[in-house]
Amino acid sequence: MRRDMDFVRKLLIDISNEKCKTNFVRGSGEDEIYLYHLKIMKQAGFIEFNLNEHKSGAFLFDVPTLTWLGNDYLDAISNDTVWNKTKEGIKSKGLELGQISFEILKEYAKLELKKMLGIL
Repeated sequence: MRRDMDFVRKLLIDISNEKCKTNFVRGSGEDEIYLYHLKIMKQAGFIEFNLNEHKSGAFLFDVPTLTWLGNDYLDAISNDTVWNKTKEGIKSKGLELGQISFEILKEYAKLELKKMLGIL
């Protein structure tokens, strides 16, 4: 399974609004994808949560919270215009979001935000 940066963005926005799925069924493709993204977002330092995995699935004790890094990244990508220009710019170079490292993606989004604000 590979990360989906559009899905990561959606999850960060949902988490910032205290909306997040908290129960997961083992074997459900949708739940497996959701939980995978939560786990890698935690590994990346975007979010914090407590997970209890059991035979039939897993559950979160509460809605995940954003870390400082998660807030910074969300600030860079939460605006739809900035996010769409970031994706378009990457695609114009013949690449997909999944082919770009997080650091480059974040810097590109910050560049688009600076352009929007007239800083560049």
